[in-house]
Amino acid sequence: MVRPVPSLTATSGDPAMLERHLLRRVLAEVRWSFQWPCNWLLGVFLNLGLSLLWLAWVPLRGGSHDDWVILVGTYFAVFVLADVTTTNVLGLDAVRVRVSMASGVGVRRLLTTKNYALLVIVGLPTLLLTGGLTLRSEIPHRLVLTLPGVALPMLAWLGVGNVVSVLLPVAVRPLRVRWVQRHDWRTTVPWLVHLAIPYALLYAVDPVGDTPPYLVRQLPESWRTDEVRGLVLLLTGLLIWLAGIWIAGWLVRRFGLRMR
Repeated sequence: MVRPVPSLTATSGDPAMLERHLLRRVLAEVRWSFQWPCNWLLGVFLNLGLSLLWLAWVPLRGGSHDDWVILVGTYFAVFVLADVTTTNVLGLDAVRVRVSMASGVGVRRLLTTKNYALLVIVGLPTLLLTGGLTLRSEIPHRLVLTLPGVALPMLAWLGVGNVVSVLLPVAVRPLRVRWVQRHDWRTTVPWLVHLAIPYALLYAVDPVGDTPPYLVRQLPESWRTDEVRGLVLLLTGLLIWLAGIWIAGWLVRRFGLRMR
């Protein structure tokens, strides 16, 4: 393993991407994510608070209990992930990303590791919430549908976020620096756009809407069992996620990665 330079360790934590084994790499990334100043996760926790406030202001309205479980899980998953943590996973960690790439780490490995870390931090608690709500309905068998129904928008968000992350990576700078540079449109405009992109995508795509029912309606009538429906939702999410990683890697090979 390549030994990190002292200045990097002092400012940004150990470069987890240089770990050879995936599990150790992800665990190191999760551990680093909670180290001060926690730049990578500030938006996640902020959005969690905003999601609770919005839920109190505009309560969710669903149909059957089964639909309600998926609606609640999807609501929190999508709202929390609608942040620059998802659409700027490389820019928020610019120092460690530069060191990792200079040491030969590919962008797909970077994105995959950070995606897994986000799934541990955001995805796992959301899936546990979904599972708990499902079990409370006394229909444990419905887990084969409710868990994939919530996993689909999470994986889709990560896939789309990977593409946006390489198209518009914006390095973190102190707000006072941004204020001093506010008249420099070459740095100010990309910064403002990258802040708005997650919410624009959330509004435009509305993943809490009709996507899962639409996919299910495309199946033959005889295939519309809970198991098949859940498998279709899960595979769709995985395909979108993998496509996002592949496209992001191709974009970096073709055009490079330029931090704003």
